[in-house]
Amino acid sequence: MTVLRCFQLNPTNEHTKLLLSSGVVWFALFLIVPWVQAQKPPAGKMRLSKIEFTGLQRHSPEEVIAASGLQIGQLIDVPTLDVAAQRLYDSGLFKKLSYRYRTTGTQAVVTFLTEEEKGAAAPVVFDNFVWFTEEELQGAIRRQIPSFAGTANDSATTGITKALQQLLQDRKMAGQVEYMPSGDTSRGTTAHIFSVEGVSVPICTVHFAGATDKHESELLKKSKALIAVDYKQSFVRPFATINLTPIYRERGHLRAKFGTPTAKLESDTSSDCKGGVNVTVPVEEGLLYSWGKAEWSGNSALSNPELEAALKMKNGELANGLKIDKALVSVEETYGKSGYLTAKLKSTPVFEDASQSVNYRIEIAEGPQYHMAMLTLTGFSESTTTRLKSKWKLQPGMVYDASYLKEFLKKGIVLDQSEVGSPPKGVSSEIKVDRRKFTVDVSLTLKVVPPD
Repeated sequence: MTVLRCFQLNPTNEHTKLLLSSGVVWFALFLIVPWVQAQKPPAGKMRLSKIEFTGLQRHSPEEVIAASGLQIGQLIDVPTLDVAAQRLYDSGLFKKLSYRYRTTGTQAVVTFLTEEEKGAAAPVVFDNFVWFTEEELQGAIRRQIPSFAGTANDSATTGITKALQQLLQDRKMAGQVEYMPSGDTSRGTTAHIFSVEGVSVPICTVHFAGATDKHESELLKKSKALIAVDYKQSFVRPFATINLTPIYRERGHLRAKFGTPTAKLESDTSSDCKGGVNVTVPVEEGLLYSWGKAEWSGNSALSNPELEAALKMKNGELANGLKIDKALVSVEETYGKSGYLTAKLKSTPVFEDASQSVNYRIEIAEGPQYHMAMLTLTGFSESTTTRLKSKWKLQPGMVYDASYLKEFLKKGIVLDQSEVGSPPKGVSSEIKVDRRKFTVDVSLTLKVVPPD
């Protein structure tokens, strides 16, 4: 006798259940119900003699059997198979799952019909589970998902959350496990982050493993904002990357990088930071680099000597990353002064570790050159309007200098006494760029200055 039994998370119909990771349930009543009514499952237990699979491509039968919790020779019934199917669903291995079984006497052969979850698995991050070792956390998940090896598909996150919550309950700890995907969701999740909410874990101290003494003092100074903040790996690491990397870049360590933070519970029971953690952030300082040269490509409006003059970097000087950043902006501003408002630079450092020098390959997309169109003044007196127009040097048709407006507002605006008045007046500016005609309109408007 053969019985078809489809399965669904939290099923509502004993004989017509289908499990979909999308959460959409389709009931195939026209195929299943009449047959099931005629062939009801046998009462009592059956001896499991064989487990079969259809649809397996990425996973072996042995791996899936381990994830199901079933064993050849054990006594089973329908509830037992439902539990096994639930475990397989929670494993995150499958997008769709159903099963059927056939019996000969008291022997049963079970067949799982599967559609595997597609897409690469992403790393699982235990954000602030500071009370457990990595082995304890992974072991707890394997009790729920035997195939777990540190990564998971999106559909496995429910099972992982369940396993971690059970671990907290087993240790009689407060807190609620929460899940958050991390990364560019438009391109697929890059990490699965699990954290414990509702429990305070303040940071007591921060240490930078691998940092020299002269650098660590500055790192600690810039990290004071972390002290007493609740620890989360997902916060500390980007904090270090964003706020502390510039310390190294300014000193020529252009390839310095911070690793994954670790946290250890404060062991001093008399500490003011009881219940908190001491955090260690690994750092690789890397070599100290000097400036080699710039290698230009794509430029025609400005010559290499003009670009070098704008860059203002000299061979052999310290490769100060912050100075280099400003130098590249200066090159774009130089293009803007020549009317190339959309010029973009793509810079790629090329490191020469033997000489501890760095060259920059700078590709330039100059774009079109823009010209001045109209100057419009609104709200000014007639005398002020006449005076401002006489001082404005960019006439229609001239190459538009992107730096000119700022300088004009700084030096050229003088209001009549009647325009100052009360409340005080100020001048706002607006530029409109026509990307079809490659022209720029400039508007200056007299407005009331809002109170502080």
